[in-house]
Amino acid sequence: MTQHQRRSAAVIATAAVCAVIVAATPIASAHEGPHTTRVAARNIDSGRGGVPGERVYDIPQRHHVLDPVDYSSGPVPPVGGPHHPVWQNADGDVYEQPLRNEHAVHSLEHGVVWVTYARYVPRRVVDAFRKKVEGRPHRMMSPVPGQNAPVKLTAWGRQLSVASADDPRVDQFFAAYVQGPQSPEPEGPVTGGRTTP
Repeated sequence: MTQHQRRSAAVIATAAVCAVIVAATPIASAHEGPHTTRVAARNIDSGRGGVPGERVYDIPQRHHVLDPVDYSSGPVPPVGGPHHPVWQNADGDVYEQPLRNEHAVHSLEHGVVWVTYARYVPRRVVDAFRKKVEGRPHRMMSPVPGQNAPVKLTAWGRQLSVASADDPRVDQFFAAYVQGPQSPEPEGPVTGGRTTP
C-alpha cells in the first residue's frame, strides 16, 4: 500500500468514526416547522423513594430539543424528559408566572427542586414556600395552572404533593434531592440560563 493509499484509508476511517459519533449523539433539532416531541414519564414505584408519599418515575429520555415537548402523558408539572438546551435559572429564583416546561425540565436535570403551586393556593401558603426557596441554590418556584395538588415539589424523576410548608416531608425532599443522586447532572449550572418565564 502506497503512502497516498494509507492516507486515503486513514481519512475514510476517520470520517466513518465521526459519522457514527454524530449519529449516536443527541443534538438539538434545528429543522423548521411546527414539530413536537412526545415524552412519557412512567410511574415505576411510588414507594421506592426516600420521602414518604413521593412518586418515583422512570425517565427514558433526556436529550436536547428546540421544538416544543408534549409532556401531557406524564405528571403535571413534568419530572423529566427531553428539554431545551437552555435551563431556567434556579438559584433561589421565585417566578410569578408559569415557566416553559422545556426550560424547567433542564433545571431538574441539574439537580434542582422545583416548587409549584396551583392558582387557588392562598398567598400565605405561597409566601411560606417562598421562604424555603428564595435565595437558595438549586431551588426555584412558580405557579402551574392545572396541577392536581395545592403544592408540588419536583426533582428529576421524583414528585411530592403537599398542602403546607410545615409538612416535615418538604424539608426531607429538599435534603434528599437538591443536587441529589437522581439528577443526571447534579453539578450543572443554575445561573446563566433563562431568567424570565
